[in-house]
Amino acid sequence: MMRVALYGNVCNNFYTLAKALRDELNIDAHLYLHDKTDIQNRPESDNPELKDNYPDWIHLSHYWNAVSFIKRWDRTFIKELNKYDVVFLSEFGITLAPFLKAKTLFYVTGGDLTQIPFPGKYADKYKTLIKRLGWKYVGFLQRRGIRSATKILSQPFFPFVNALEELNVNSNKVSKCYFPILMDLDVITKNENAWNEIDAFNRSLLAPFRFIIFHPSRIMLRKTKAYVDSGQWKGNDNLFKGFALFIQKYKIKDACLAMPDRIFSVDSIKAKEIIQELGIEQNVAWLTPPNPEGFPRKELMNYYSISDIVADEFATGWFGSVVVEGMACSKPTFCYVDQKVMEHLYPWHPIVSVREPEAIAEKIAEFYFNPEKAKEHGELSRKWANEFHSVKEGTRIYIDNFKRDLQDIFKQKS
Repeated sequence: MMRVALYGNVCNNFYTLAKALRDELNIDAHLYLHDKTDIQNRPESDNPELKDNYPDWIHLSHYWNAVSFIKRWDRTFIKELNKYDVVFLSEFGITLAPFLKAKTLFYVTGGDLTQIPFPGKYADKYKTLIKRLGWKYVGFLQRRGIRSATKILSQPFFPFVNALEELNVNSNKVSKCYFPILMDLDVITKNENAWNEIDAFNRSLLAPFRFIIFHPSRIMLRKTKAYVDSGQWKGNDNLFKGFALFIQKYKIKDACLAMPDRIFSVDSIKAKEIIQELGIEQNVAWLTPPNPEGFPRKELMNYYSISDIVADEFATGWFGSVVVEGMACSKPTFCYVDQKVMEHLYPWHPIVSVREPEAIAEKIAEFYFNPEKAKEHGELSRKWANEFHSVKEGTRIYIDNFKRDLQDIFKQKS
């Protein structure tokens, strides 16, 4: 039986994939988690009953951490992963690839390809010489890891394509298959009792409003070339301005923009300044998560469920988990996407693709003034999520593509 290890569980993508490999291909797949993994990247974020009750194929320990290798050259994790035939790696995990005997698949999640390998572009983030040198070293290890991966599972959106070109990665290493984000839509779904399950404080913030736009994405406002190229610029201010235009044009008092106030939103202070300048602070609710890192995904479903619109990002032209989650919860979901790439990846999609404030304002108005249209669009959103991103439907895509890539990588010389 083939043995597969997975490390780098962004938004539970590897947890979902490991289950699919075990159930559908009878592969002995194992998920590795560092014990400091944040709550949004833990299986219990989707399935609370798993807390302190992991099955034997989910491994949690301080040993399972690529950073220990990066900092101290501790080879404990290397030795563990070398027990497997194939290893899926994301985030800093790809730094381990040159030291593994197994075939390695780099599953790109975002900044692990577009930002970490290029620390020189983000010198403004590192305030001391020690930090700059440290990240220069990490960037070197990340670049070396990416180039040594047996196969790279990426997507044809600009930030990914641009980064691969900058890294001069052999195109033969990049999978020609598309691996869509997979989600358990029995878990990621609208909760009809959501209002009663929301924290009392946050419920009090939202209670005055009839119409809620939920914006759970990180707030990244810096529009430098480096942040644009890497997809780290989110264009959140386009949403703020569009929402302000909507409020002012139609004299709206019962609509709000709701956002989690969390540590990963590095530009939240600047966002609050912009919101005040726009004069819409009375229509903005800053939600308090139970953890500074954010809401567990199971709790996030409640906020998706009570919202009328979900808004992701308005910048580079790609999308991530927020879009799929919002649509899985049957909501009209706003995100600027590259239509040519979307046509290549999907036969159809109902993502509300807007970027400029004026267009955002008018689209908000369409759904605000026509609840029936919002309901119909939400149903279409759920249909799309189910057809292309559910475990049930998407697993077959993964299995077929995984088989194809496995055949390819095992033909390659070690």
